Amino acid sequence: MIRLENLTKVYRLKGRKTVVADNLNAVFPTGASVGLLGRNGAGKSTLLKMIAGTVSPTSGRVVSDGTISWPVGFAGSFHGELTGAQNVRFVARIYGVDTDELVDYVADFAELGVHYHQPFSSYSSGMRSRLAMGTSMGIHFDTYLVDEVTSVGDADFRAKSQRVFSDR
Repeated sequence: MIRLENLTKVYRLKGRKTVVADNLNAVFPTGASVGLLGRNGAGKSTLLKMIAGTVSPTSGRVVSDGTISWPVGFAGSFHGELTGAQNVRFVARIYGVDTDELVDYVADFAELGVHYHQPFSSYSSGMRSRLAMGTSMGIHFDTYLVDEVTSVGDADFRAKSQRVFSDR
């Protein structure tokens, strides 16, 4: 279960105030699939990041009785100077999972070959997506947050990602 309690997010930039979430209250039951609909810039991704805990709300809180993923397929936290494998090892340590198991899982899933051991900054956007999706699927969470991840990669990779995600 995930519960939003008076969740508010306000950004201030150059004297302008933008309210992205205004006193949201909702309960998402365990096992339910929920979709967020809205125009670009409506705050869907920001809401997911607040639920994931990667963005702090201005006020209010998110309460959960289980583990919540970061937005699936998000590659923004990978360090450019580290290799793909080193980035995955780092994520494994943060989430307390077996580092060797996750590194092996992602190597198999992402199919990056020798590139897996090259700096992340040298990756194409497709390679970044493969690494991010593999890392996301390699850690078991009670709830997975998805933000437009199904639109990345070639057809075979999208199908593979969808199969693995459906199993979760």
